[in-house]
Amino acid sequence: MSPVDYDGWARSYDATRSVSPSVLAPMVEALGPARGRSVLDIGGGTGNYALPLRDAGFAVTLCDVSPAMLQQASQKLGTSAVVAADAERLPFASASFDCEISVQVLGHLPDWPGSLREARRVLRDGPFVIRISTRETMMAHWALEYFPSMLQHHPYYPPEGEIAGHLRSAGFREVAVQYVHYAHAADGTFQALKHYPEAFLGEETIMNTASLKRLPVEEAQQGLAAIRRDHASGYLQDVIASYRPLVEKHGDGALFFAQP
Repeated sequence: MSPVDYDGWARSYDATRSVSPSVLAPMVEALGPARGRSVLDIGGGTGNYALPLRDAGFAVTLCDVSPAMLQQASQKLGTSAVVAADAERLPFASASFDCEISVQVLGHLPDWPGSLREARRVLRDGPFVIRISTRETMMAHWALEYFPSMLQHHPYYPPEGEIAGHLRSAGFREVAVQYVHYAHAADGTFQALKHYPEAFLGEETIMNTASLKRLPVEEAQQGLAAIRRDHASGYLQDVIASYRPLVEKHGDGALFFAQP
């Protein structure tokens, strides 16, 4: 697995990454009324999801380990709203926040079960809303045909049931799951872009995802070349169609709603 240079990524992150309404709408609904309630965005990066929550009336705190990501986030949220922090060792007192979110973060953490325990420790009433790609949603991505060793180059993608089990072990009494089905490419994630294969024909958009950044350069280039070839011949549509039943079953990702 190639490491991701998060500080370097911060320079280009917002060029193709933004907020997906497919994620934001159910997230806001699950969080409930803002009324000045505090929300912690764990691993919030450049602040794309924290910003609309702040604008909705939440008192937002964003934490991340990347100084460059935090610098970008501070330009959107203000310096007082961002904190340098490791999700596995949060520098906050217990029961500091009313609710929490985490968008595409667990896969970046070596001890992701430990991060769930930390999230529970600093949470008061909840909920904790997590957007994550599960093992099931990764297996439903047609790009695995072109990047066959992708799962070996990635951190472990846990199955849905394992994530739910660790949430309960961390102290969350109620855990519910909702599948994400992207209707647009707005947030520029690897999962969203599978519905827009044209994004794989160039490099700017698709290489601005962690999934491709983690692959060895040669493998990424070979896979993209094969996608371009099959797109030109029309065969790519057959590959995509063969994965459609899995996409319909498992969605493009999962939203976990965890309540203490």
